[in-house]
Amino acid sequence: MSFGAFGWIGRVVLCIIAGMVMSTPIGAAPPGLNPCTLVTTAEVEQVISKLKGAPRGETLADAKSCTYEFANGQDEFEIWIGPGDAFARMRKDAKKPVPVGGFGEEAFMDRGRLDLGSLELTMRKGAVLAQLSIREGAGDEAKLRSLAQKAVGRM
Repeated sequence: MSFGAFGWIGRVVLCIIAGMVMSTPIGAAPPGLNPCTLVTTAEVEQVISKLKGAPRGETLADAKSCTYEFANGQDEFEIWIGPGDAFARMRKDAKKPVPVGGFGEEAFMDRGRLDLGSLELTMRKGAVLAQLSIREGAGDEAKLRSLAQKAVGRM
C-alpha cells in the first residue's frame, strides 16, 4: 500500500469520524486544539522514521486530522481529533476493540477496522476524542503507544 493510498484511508476514516460527530448532538472538539501539535515531528521521526516534510492538517466538520508523510514512502501515521462524546460510537463500530490503560479516561486499540492494514488507538480525554493510526507491522503497538503517550499529555 503506498502513502497515497493511506492518505485516502485517512480521508475515509476522517469522514467516518465526522459522520459520527455530526450524527451525535454534541459540541465540537476544543477549537484551539490542533492534531499536528499533539506530537512533534522529532518525536514521530524518533519512533517511526524520517519525515518527507511537515505534517499536513485537514478539517472536516467537527473533526481535524494531521497526516505525516515519510521519506521512505512505506511508513504511515495519522492523528484525528473530534468531540469526546463520539467515543462510545467509535468503540461500538470497532472491529475488535482491546481496552488499553494510561491514555485519558478511556482508550482502546483496534486492528484492521476497515481491513486496510492499520492499527488504531482511540482515546478520550475530557471533551476530546483522538485516534492515532499507524500501518500494521513489526512493533506497531509499541510505536503507537509511544506516540499516544505524548499526545494524551498535550490534549
